[in-house]
Amino acid sequence: MNFSLRCASRILCEVLEAEVQNLDDVYHAVEKLNWPSFFSPDKTFVVSSSSSDSKITAASLNLKIKDGLADSFRRQTRERPTVEKDAPQVRVMARLHRKVLSVSLDTTGTPLAQRGYRLAGGDAPVGELLAAGLVRMTGWGRLCRALRTGSREKVFFARVSAEDNGGKRIQKNESEPAVEGKGRRIPAAIPLAPEFIDPMCGTGTFAIEAALQLLNRRPQIERKHFGWQNLNLFPDSVHKQMEPLRRQLRSQELSIADCFERLSFYRSKVLERDDAAQELTPPIRCSDRDKSALFAAQKNADAAGVRKLISFQVSDVSDISSPAPQGIVVMNPPYGMRLGETDQLAPLYKTVGDTLKKNFRGWQGWILAGDENLVASVGLRATRRKKVFNGGLECLWLQYVLF
Repeated sequence: MNFSLRCASRILCEVLEAEVQNLDDVYHAVEKLNWPSFFSPDKTFVVSSSSSDSKITAASLNLKIKDGLADSFRRQTRERPTVEKDAPQVRVMARLHRKVLSVSLDTTGTPLAQRGYRLAGGDAPVGELLAAGLVRMTGWGRLCRALRTGSREKVFFARVSAEDNGGKRIQKNESEPAVEGKGRRIPAAIPLAPEFIDPMCGTGTFAIEAALQLLNRRPQIERKHFGWQNLNLFPDSVHKQMEPLRRQLRSQELSIADCFERLSFYRSKVLERDDAAQELTPPIRCSDRDKSALFAAQKNADAAGVRKLISFQVSDVSDISSPAPQGIVVMNPPYGMRLGETDQLAPLYKTVGDTLKKNFRGWQGWILAGDENLVASVGLRATRRKKVFNGGLECLWLQYVLF
């Protein structure tokens, strides 16, 4: 899981769940655990807590858990581990909701969001975890699986989920439209094609995460150390399995050459496109009007090992056009968080909408927007809306079926 999960920050191993009324209950529940069986006293540790819908604060919870843990070590070993806030070897994570206390050990260590490829940063880049999840929501992950298996059937993005359709199975037939609004007919299922464009790429996070999914490359496959290696939860035999597991997961990846071969097969045999020029064309395209941002994106793509799958171009969003009949275009435009910026950004959002309408018919458009008023300036009706959080900022992930 630590090697492979794309959208998780940490993998926690729960060691305690208890109902508590007060801080004394917290202390006794934690103190009676056999903490020396989890990690040795020569390891440094830190406690991180959260509390919701409870009179017990997170700060008080932290102190009581730390005291209970230390006293458990003293009682059983006459030693106690040292608290280290900056770079602990063991992280104890606690959550109190109402009266239910959950205590877990972090098996990850450095958060999984830190992929290691972001060598060059930019202004407010989208986080790797969020980007990976948003890319998956577009149907790109489903398409990548079809490419890896050599499927001869078209892959569709169902605009209406089974739950939205009263539990009835949706016939994935692009000739059967679903009606939405007077005079508008939107396909119930949109065919997916291996074309992915980010015309406001910034440091390239969307494109890089899309390329990693295409190659089936695990985000942390090169990482040498995880938090579980400081714990006593696993026998030595498990530690010895780490390298064989790494090799096994690497064997499931596609090479760049294999990737282009499968892309060509899907385009010609499944989508029935007869275009030899497309065979060696990177399936992912990045552009930005800021040359320095584009340079950062190229540097990050090199670090991630996916540079050959992405083409880069200095261009304004209004000048981008679709290279194929279908595909996915994603955008993360500025949010306009400061007073007065919303009005200034409205023309940009209108340009985004005009570009999608004019140049991307047959495609899915996805926009990560931080302001509802700016969304109105796009001038298109979103066919799907998902609330997501970019850091602590509430945003909308909006789908536009362009037809």
